[in-house]
Amino acid sequence: MIKLNRTHTPACLSPKFVKEKTDEFKNSAKNVWNINDLKNSLLELSFNKCAYCECALKEESKYMEVEHFQDKDDYPDLVLNWENLLPSCKRCNGSKSTHDVLIEPIINPFNIEPINHLRLRNYRFKGKDTLGKTTIDVVNLNNTERAVLKRFEVGEELQKTIENILEKLELYNQRQIIQRRNKLLNSMEELLKECQPNSIYSSTCSTILHSDENYQFIRSELVRIGLWNANFEKLHNDSLIIVFED
Repeated sequence: MIKLNRTHTPACLSPKFVKEKTDEFKNSAKNVWNINDLKNSLLELSFNKCAYCECALKEESKYMEVEHFQDKDDYPDLVLNWENLLPSCKRCNGSKSTHDVLIEPIINPFNIEPINHLRLRNYRFKGKDTLGKTTIDVVNLNNTERAVLKRFEVGEELQKTIENILEKLELYNQRQIIQRRNKLLNSMEELLKECQPNSIYSSTCSTILHSDENYQFIRSELVRIGLWNANFEKLHNDSLIIVFED
């Protein structure tokens, strides 16, 4: 989970349209939020990821559901309130269900910075406070099969990539030829891009990256030999913003 920003209201949600469709929902319980412009706007805000678990919402077997932060059963007047809508995967949306966020608050990543209330340890989230703990339980962020295992797989692949880059660095230091330099730098850039907010499971990746001793060594070596560039530094710093404490 990372902090998200709500930058715009989709054109389809005019006051007149919202009122008409809200009344329609209240009278018939009909799905009035299955609107392409609405869903595409939500996906754009979340980098095509679930706002809660960061899985890709365009992967096979996963699709986006419009999640009503204040649930539509208890708060029907907010069924098309833009500030109340989040992009979610089916698993997270189903886990949260009709939980009342006013009675027992959870993190809304559009309004609250998750790293202030959660920490990540051994691919499992831990709550720093009641808000964090409730969020984990309500959204089921530590579901072993569907969430923790996926974070583990992503983390293991990231660490393999780091080890591969370390080998390329050692080869380059043995013989500093252009081909080896380019392979090293390309791999480094790809690694850092995996840890950016627009990548799937970015908070997991960035947390693992910045706690990895091999990455820290690689970075210091690239600085020493003059291959650490401004682009790397920007990507490094951007990934730091979403790191969870251990």
